Amino acid sequence: MRSIKLVVLLAMLFSATAFANNDVYIEQIGNSSTITITQQGADNKIGTPTTPAFIGGGSNIVTIDQIGDANQLQFVVNGASTNMALNVVGSNNTQTINCGTTTSASCSGSTINQTITGDGNQTTVNLGAGANHTSLMTVTGSDNIITHTSTSAGTTSADITVSGNTNTIGVTQSGTLTNTVVLSTTGNNNTVSITQSN
Repeated sequence: MRSIKLVVLLAMLFSATAFANNDVYIEQIGNSSTITITQQGADNKIGTPTTPAFIGGGSNIVTIDQIGDANQLQFVVNGASTNMALNVVGSNNTQTINCGTTTSASCSGSTINQTITGDGNQTTVNLGAGANHTSLMTVTGSDNIITHTSTSAGTTSADITVSGNTNTIGVTQSGTLTNTVVLSTTGNNNTVSITQSN
């Protein structure tokens, strides 16, 4: 029933936004997922015809807003309790989200939450299987590049706030212990690289 509801929802979205050339290619599999997708503007894309955005099983709740033009989102998200909420206000932003990183892996207890206001930002979240991951990004500005990667078997969290333009931020977490990063940058042309491991 959930898959049927998803197909109906996407069909309605395609009909409502066809004039704007927005595309959604998605594959949802099983369990109690709740999915809401809104695209406003033109040439916004989620997935591709050959590589649809995949959600997977578990108790996933996925909410996606893309408001503006030419925003692109790729994601896998196959976790046990993944709660992913994405919001974009602007144009030409690119987001890549992998939770578990493969279509057979889990991403237990994960939270992925991105709020982006601006143009030309690139955000990437790669989380390994099994651990309790939390990845939060708030971006206000343009042309920023932000990456959060975790292969940790422990509990990891990254809360990244960027205000400004042309910043490059990278957080990498690994190991078996608890790792926490709270990062806030203000201004332009900053480069920050953080590696946590045990």
